[in-house]
Amino acid sequence: MPDNSLLKAVAERGTPIQARKQLQRFDWLRQALEVFVSEGIDAVRITRLADDLGVTRGSFYWHFENREDLIDALVGYWKDKNTAAITQAVASVDSLADGIFRFFETCIDAASFDPRLDLAIREWSRRSAPIRALVDREDAARIDALQTFFALFDYPMPDALIRARVLYYSQIGFYALEIEESLTTRLDYTESYFECFTGQDLDPRQAASFKQHILDTYGDKLS
Repeated sequence: MPDNSLLKAVAERGTPIQARKQLQRFDWLRQALEVFVSEGIDAVRITRLADDLGVTRGSFYWHFENREDLIDALVGYWKDKNTAAITQAVASVDSLADGIFRFFETCIDAASFDPRLDLAIREWSRRSAPIRALVDREDAARIDALQTFFALFDYPMPDALIRARVLYYSQIGFYALEIEESLTTRLDYTESYFECFTGQDLDPRQAASFKQHILDTYGDKLS
């Protein structure tokens, strides 16, 4: 699910050029994003996007210098959306449970973290050394944020790092394996997940409050 406000902010980073069409840089970027997550980077072609949008190929160049400029914007959006979602989830938290709950919620809220986009980037990275290096850096930044979170609550090294890795890799693996289960089913495991990731027992009242919040907010949609 694209974050249109963020997508517009990323789009507007381009060199401002007076447009002759109603379509804006944002429209091209939004369409490119949909094609990218559905069909991969090779499908993101100027002619294809122009056909999808019902405009001429030439109008693309009022908003982007070339295809690489568009691709850079796509990558920038991925970093600003998905990496920021994880790092912000565990920043300035009040308690260990608060941080874990915020991380859990981020991972099920497509408005915060877009798993389709993350998987599309990772698929691309298998064929592109520069993108693989970028993915490695972003993964490291996400794990570093989680490690810092655990360290804040007195987990020593290397315990903080290993718990950060287990927490992060388990969620990425959940998406990569395309596991489907209802939120109710996943929430049934909240206490066990918490104990696995933290080594501590979860207060039953906190668990009940979190589960109710998630169901009230998201219903029982499939992952």
